[in-house]
Amino acid sequence: MPWRWRNAQAMAQGAAYRPKLGALDSQEERGPGESRRLQLFVAAGAALLALEIALIPFKSPRFAVREIVLRGDPRVTRMVAPKVALPRNTNFFRAPVTKLAEAARKVPAVRQARVARGFPNRLVVTVERREAVAVVRRADQAMLVDPDGVVFSLPDEWGWGLPELMGTKLTHESIAGAEGKAQVATLLGVLRALGPDPRLRVARLELARDDSIEATLESGARVGFGDTEQLDVKIKLLSSALDQLGANRVEYVDLSNPRTAYWRERTHRS
Repeated sequence: MPWRWRNAQAMAQGAAYRPKLGALDSQEERGPGESRRLQLFVAAGAALLALEIALIPFKSPRFAVREIVLRGDPRVTRMVAPKVALPRNTNFFRAPVTKLAEAARKVPAVRQARVARGFPNRLVVTVERREAVAVVRRADQAMLVDPDGVVFSLPDEWGWGLPELMGTKLTHESIAGAEGKAQVATLLGVLRALGPDPRLRVARLELARDDSIEATLESGARVGFGDTEQLDVKIKLLSSALDQLGANRVEYVDLSNPRTAYWRERTHRS
């Protein structure tokens, strides 16, 4: 073997391996798998950074709810205010507006409620009050009744000018029970059947223990309807009597049995 080859081989066996500078950073030495992992790492970091930036409005105290504005009848909004209170520093974007609207609607006097966001830190609660068509009056309070039979009350509201409902179960203690609701529904049904005729406007409507109904009209005439069977026929007979005699001349009309209905004229003393 030539001495040059033997010398080169000996030098190669005794010399330490020294890689070329930059060999580990080259695409060829890294390989496709390592390059792919690096790309995924960079993409994941960018996604996390973007998420953190997107969540800033949902975490920053600058976007806390600072004010809740209530709109509607002041007597109703005063009752709603405690129901829509929020914890301190509640985030504006995460404020539970749907739950707040539901809480407002649980107030009996509220018919409808809406909650809107007013950027950047205000919530607007708009409430619509129930309108009463009748009243159940007691010495210390008036309980108003809406067309759906919902009973509610308002501060300093006595329901003057509304038909007064009376019944054995229409008390503060029992009006919210099943029997109280049934009596309210029965009396409201009679009011609806009487319709808009001004001569048939009711001042008081009473359901007796035997389930007979008696009405006192605004003219002062008393009307005994008996039960609610053939109610339309009974109301037509009442209208006929008022047509013949005049609303102010009728003292009492008995319609409990349409076949034997009779009426009594009001006596006038000189």
